[in-house]
Amino acid sequence: MRYAALAMLVCTAISGALILGAWLTRSEVRRARVRHGRHRRLPPALVFGHVTLALITAAAWTTFVFVGSHGLATSAVALLAVTATLGATMFVRWIPTYRSHSAALDGPGAAHRASRATNLPIRVVLAHGAFAIATATLATFVLLTNR
Repeated sequence: MRYAALAMLVCTAISGALILGAWLTRSEVRRARVRHGRHRRLPPALVFGHVTLALITAAAWTTFVFVGSHGLATSAVALLAVTATLGATMFVRWIPTYRSHSAALDGPGAAHRASRATNLPIRVVLAHGAFAIATATLATFVLLTNR
């Protein structure tokens, strides 16, 4: 099971790298607004904090898989919980921005407005979340069954 969790972790990392690449290359995403002028952009500290914790978590889990230390597994699962909290925070902040872009692309004259390329790829974001949930579930299961 620890290898299954590692495989899910790799899938989560790949999809996360794709999202990070989109966030870095699309300045419209970083400057996103919704109606009434409220800023819903993802602050760089939040994004890079999530990425940094994810890398530390991945290193801890990978070391656990190959070394087998229960302490590393416990640390990795605890770090995973913090990383997931930051990820969920980013997702909740991003949803209104995605919806406002989607609404602007419907209706008359939609062909003359900006394309969906000004937002993060929704399928990759959802896949990243699904992989992250699977990773957390498998890692927690491994932690609880390997006492």
